Amino acid sequence: MDTSAHAELSDLDRKLTGQFLVTPEQAAASLAIGRTKVYELLRNGELESVRIGSSRRIPWEALEEYVGTLRKNRTDRKVS
Repeated sequence: MDTSAHAELSDLDRKLTGQFLVTPEQAAASLAIGRTKVYELLRNGELESVRIGSSRRIPWEALEEYVGTLRKNRTDRKVS
């Protein structure tokens, strides 16, 4: 397990802690991608985020939607 694994939040963790927003680092760990890739997805508008002061946070639902989009695109390619 890598050192960033502690940042990962499962759906159960979110429900237990009531955490609705995650940091880009937590999002990266949850998606099993790098932090730089998360910022690229944010810049490209592929992943939704909100700003709170100077901090950027990602709604938990945005992560679920992003993964759903990836899965839908994969399914669409298989059918074609």
